Amino acid sequence: EDALGRNALHLAAGKGHLEVCRFLVEESGLDVNSTASGIVGGTLVHLAAVGGHERVLEYLLDRDVDPGVPDANGSTPLHHAAEQGHCEAVRLLLSKGVDVDPVNHLGTSLHLAAAKDRDQVVKILLEHGADPNKVVNHVYSPLMMACCGHSLKCMQLLVQAGAGVNFISPSGPSILMEAVDNGLTDIVKFLLEAGVDPNIADEGGKIPIMSAAVQGHRELVEILLPKTRPIPYVPDWSVDGIIRSMKYLRFVVQDAGLVGKRIADAKSRGKEAFAKGEYFAAIYFYGLALDKDPRDATLLANRSLCHLRLGKGDQALLDARKCKMMSPHWSKAWYREGKAWYREGAALSLLKDYKGAADAFLQALKLDPASDEIKKALRETIDA
Repeated sequence: EDALGRNALHLAAGKGHLEVCRFLVEESGLDVNSTASGIVGGTLVHLAAVGGHERVLEYLLDRDVDPGVPDANGSTPLHHAAEQGHCEAVRLLLSKGVDVDPVNHLGTSLHLAAAKDRDQVVKILLEHGADPNKVVNHVYSPLMMACCGHSLKCMQLLVQAGAGVNFISPSGPSILMEAVDNGLTDIVKFLLEAGVDPNIADEGGKIPIMSAAVQGHRELVEILLPKTRPIPYVPDWSVDGIIRSMKYLRFVVQDAGLVGKRIADAKSRGKEAFAKGEYFAAIYFYGLALDKDPRDATLLANRSLCHLRLGKGDQALLDARKCKMMSPHWSKAWYREGKAWYREGAALSLLKDYKGAADAFLQALKLDPASDEIKKALRETIDA
């Protein structure tokens, strides 16, 4: 086995080498149910699904390997195949009777495919009865995930399948607001044609046309204007009048107490979501708080940890480094940076920058020499 607990069979399955897999199982007696301990999703069927190696996948399934086995994050082979856009692997798994809507820490297979613009996979999943209105982490429907992934094709398929365009989560933006905030003109047009209501306000009372005007998206203001009800305090209800009014209101000083309350509320919701293991939702709430207070190092550290729990090493590293810049003498900032590198290198085998991880852990240990957690992380990195 290598440092990640992979044997020859894991490597062969991950590369799609069917004949090698057959030899190792039938001649050498390696176990088709073995797991690589150092990888999340380290079973053979997961590895074959990630790579879209349907011949290897079919061979494993014919030997009674569980096609729906979840990993430590709740991800099934269907999650992996769908996210990577492997249509034939998705069809094969579904033909074996796996649940079409398994839920992991990010959502169902449909959520993952929609977020990655895998429109052909989305079509297959919907044909097999995937729920287009399933909501995860209290915020994200498949349609919202498709919008976040800027995938008009996936959004069209989802709406055709009955996805609600006016879904409002109790704690997140509407789908239209998400599209407007990201300047997605084609998606905004599509949503309006599909019957979305542009008069639905967010928690702060802001409607999409206001957001478009504040950000200077003139074309979006023009598109939204005919279907938006006039705002009483905007005297000139025209494109220029709305943009002019919003530019003025943007610089009106907000009540400090109200801003503080919103920050505290977002922090509280983020902490609650984290405690429940809803890391995607926690990232959203920490982001809301950071929008109001972008120099809060604790929020950056907390969001970095959420990214780590989701296996997103690059994003965890980015937040850790921002945190370190703001609080250079805070050991947790250095610890988060080192752990981000370690997570990305060890679990995902992408960065493999163990030296960078070790350097960050050593710096963290200088700042907090009594931390057993940092010592353990340093040992693990050196061993890798």
